[in-house]
Amino acid sequence: MKQQILKPENWQDFEELCKILWGEIWECPEIKKNGRAGQNQQGVDIYGIPKSETKYFGIQCKGKDEYTKAILTEKEISAEIEKAKNFKPFLKKLYFATTANKDERLEEFVRLKNVDHIESNLLEVHLFSWEDIAYLIEQNKRANDWYLRKINFATNFKVSVLLDNGDDFKKFKPILLKNYIKYKYQEEKFDISNYRYHKSPETQREDRIKIDTEPQPVRHFMNGTSHNKSSCVFFVKLKNVGNQQLENFKLYLTFEDNCYVSERVWKSQMFLDAIKYEYNIKWVRETDDLEFKTHNEILVQNDEVISDKICVRPTIEEPFCIIIPWKLVSKDFTEYGFLHLELNTEIREKHSQETYSSYFADETILQNYTGKIDSDN
Repeated sequence: MKQQILKPENWQDFEELCKILWGEIWECPEIKKNGRAGQNQQGVDIYGIPKSETKYFGIQCKGKDEYTKAILTEKEISAEIEKAKNFKPFLKKLYFATTANKDERLEEFVRLKNVDHIESNLLEVHLFSWEDIAYLIEQNKRANDWYLRKINFATNFKVSVLLDNGDDFKKFKPILLKNYIKYKYQEEKFDISNYRYHKSPETQREDRIKIDTEPQPVRHFMNGTSHNKSSCVFFVKLKNVGNQQLENFKLYLTFEDNCYVSERVWKSQMFLDAIKYEYNIKWVRETDDLEFKTHNEILVQNDEVISDKICVRPTIEEPFCIIIPWKLVSKDFTEYGFLHLELNTEIREKHSQETYSSYFADETILQNYTGKIDSDN
């Protein structure tokens, strides 16, 4: 059975309810009451600028029926509209919120007023009777918590999204090796024993460049391990700093710049590591989004989860800043923010010669710096 929502006991509670309710609907934390009791409020009790809007909306609260034994009239509405026309700055919309029950005649009067105002480029006029307001209370959790459960904003969703240094900003100093490559042609000797595994010179060169420009901080080879000083490694810490648990939560990070490459850091510990590692992050390459999701779909108050490591590598010589937008989605709560990485790149130079059984034009590439400049081939 649907729960009946009782009307407020006094006009002060009703005005506070309207402020909380429309603050949530408008996504407007700056919503305010207009002046104080006894002052000229120019037909406006509450005002604010809803999200994605640029002009103020106003609310005129009319407590009726149960505690005033009065009804809302057309004359009263017209008088309040005339007052609201003098509100500064100009109102885009004026809402009448009343504890009076729905009245078809009054709703028609307001609709006609609204159309007339729109045609005259004046403020829009809308009426919300108690049945309309009760429905909105059911649809908006924070207002519902405050009004029905009497917890007066005890429900507070809030998260902290930071980098591994405990801040939303981190500096790196990656080193790129500017390699001036001269290619030399040498005819390949045919070896039938290796033919099955043979790669074309073009594929060999592409494979080498791919390894030399990848963002991974460590790569294991058959004859040793390479440490990439061009890689910038970090992880993300998500903490529930509100007083309600988060359910079914995911964190999305967007890597959208074309001045760097990004990947999750491999967990492999050796060459040809056959262990199947699990990761709590994955890339959605179609949207450039990284999704961070844990097996546990509930994050209780003051608890914290940490993402797997992420690596980025610059692809240009100049220092720059990476801005990473993030979005937290969960049951009943969504939040947005930004993380920042500053990459102060250092460039070192190298001249090398490489030999292939095909002709390639000499080129310069920004390759990974692994600790030393190898001697020319």
